[in-house]
Amino acid sequence: GGDLSYAVALLDANNDGIIFSSIFAREDSRSYVKPVKGGTSEYALSDEEKSVLKEAMGQSLPIQW
Repeated sequence: GGDLSYAVALLDANNDGIIFSSIFAREDSRSYVKPVKGGTSEYALSDEEKSVLKEAMGQSLPIQW
């Protein structure tokens, strides 16, 4: 389940870039790539995607495991 899922944000100095995320389950897995412009995305972001985006912009949030 969740132990195999991930989200990664890759940004430049202008906070433009992409977020890669993947969700693995017993039955299937899904991968997403969402564009980021100026630190925001036109697409809805999951809590994990929001967290890695803020971390990549230097605005770390506490991670809860």
